[in-house]
Amino acid sequence: MTSIPRRCLLLCALLCALAGCGATRALFGPSMASPSWKSLTLRAADDANSNSAVAVDVVLVKDPAVLESLLAMPASKWFATRAELQRTFPEALTVYPYELVPAQTIKLNDKKWSDQKAWAALVFAGYSNAGEHRERLLLNASGYVVQLNAQGFSAKEPKAGAAQ
Repeated sequence: MTSIPRRCLLLCALLCALAGCGATRALFGPSMASPSWKSLTLRAADDANSNSAVAVDVVLVKDPAVLESLLAMPASKWFATRAELQRTFPEALTVYPYELVPAQTIKLNDKKWSDQKAWAALVFAGYSNAGEHRERLLLNASGYVVQLNAQGFSAKEPKAGAAQ
């Protein structure tokens, strides 16, 4: 019969062995990670936001409970409560705010977020019309192009070999 300390050692050894493989995620769920994006491009169309500037926030979320709330939040509520959320949960959010005018492009490289770890990333765009205007960005994607159009936006991984 195996003693209790020996069982604990076996369990610890098993957990250490699993730490290097995908089985850990299956057992313990996802973990925080740094975005793998090599670039993030924010591109406003000539008629973006009905020919008006549009606020764009890229948000790294570091708390799963806060993430659940943000996934249900439209951009209008995000922008109205952003300062309060940052005060209430200072360690849970890293916000990168931008404002683009029609026809403007901003290219960001990975130095901006390479030292950050998060559960998820979201983009909120402050359009004047009603809508969710929120997208989730996968942390393991190679990068994103956020295309701001007249009434809404899309966030897509860049096509291989396509000019940014």
